[in-house]
Amino acid sequence: MHDDLERAKEMMIFDGYTCVITLDGVAFKSKEKGLQPLLDWMYSGNKYTGWRLCDKVVGRAAAFLHIILGVREIYADVISAPAKQLLEENNVAVNAAEIVPEILNETMDGPNPLETAVENITDVNDSIMAIELAIKRMNK
Repeated sequence: MHDDLERAKEMMIFDGYTCVITLDGVAFKSKEKGLQPLLDWMYSGNKYTGWRLCDKVVGRAAAFLHIILGVREIYADVISAPAKQLLEENNVAVNAAEIVPEILNETMDGPNPLETAVENITDVNDSIMAIELAIKRMNK
């Protein structure tokens, strides 16, 4: 794992961040849950091609956003097997503490709605619309 990614992982562990994106010692950090940090960075207008990213939980929805951001390597505390496969197919190096079959909802009694929204998506560009629609449904 690259030094930038190690430092980002330390920020997550010791400073309580949920998501950290970094390159050459520059880091953007967030304590927000879910996909919000990724969406914020995606819509910020900044370019993150080649950056490294640490995230608490990565399912396919987050993986699509990582690909759109252009990150080169990620670390996840927990990643789903389908997300890992998607990232690796798109040349993103994956490091993870735990690989699980799927990401569950908050009550742990079914699949996460964002994962359900992208389960049949294969085109990265289609994933954004599916994710945004799912978020709108969840916030009603």
